[in-house]
Amino acid sequence: MLFLLRALHPAARILFWGLLAIGVQALPGLPVAIALLALLLLSGGFRLRWYQLVRRARWLLLSLWLIMAYGLPGDGIGGFSWLPPALGVAEASLHVARLLLLLGTLAGLLAAASHNGLMRGLWGLFAPLRGIGFPAERSVARLALVLEYCEKAPPGHGWRQWLEGVKLPDEETASISVELPAWRPFDIAALVVAGTFLGYFWL
Repeated sequence: MLFLLRALHPAARILFWGLLAIGVQALPGLPVAIALLALLLLSGGFRLRWYQLVRRARWLLLSLWLIMAYGLPGDGIGGFSWLPPALGVAEASLHVARLLLLLGTLAGLLAAASHNGLMRGLWGLFAPLRGIGFPAERSVARLALVLEYCEKAPPGHGWRQWLEGVKLPDEETASISVELPAWRPFDIAALVVAGTFLGYFWL
């Protein structure tokens, strides 16, 4: 997956990931388990990024699991009323597994693209919207500054410090150079494959 993402046009890379992310939400249990196992076998910085994403989302994942597990009707496992029903546990576990797979694909996208690569991809997606008045340059510049701040912020500067007034550098003074390669038939073919994958599981 990493090799494929690195080979794609920056904008096609983001679109490809977006199609996969939508398709993942319709996968049944067995394909999800196989995909998770395949991702776990990948090495390098990918697994570290995946671990970091999962760690940051751990309380959200746990909350979603509890809400879904106890939200479905049925008798508790083993006849215990304080336990969730078996159907709820199955559905909650599948949903959380899909989210873990989604975070894995996001980790793959981040590992395959540098900071500048993501900016080029977003610029390629936003640029056509300039014709309807969308501020593509400003939006990409702001996102670039946010990502740079998140990477370089000293320890302890989390969301609480943001709410207390930590400020980003002024985007008016930022200078960002974006150069995009040309689209190739390979990029179009990859998006067609991803779109077919999406249609197969959703339709």
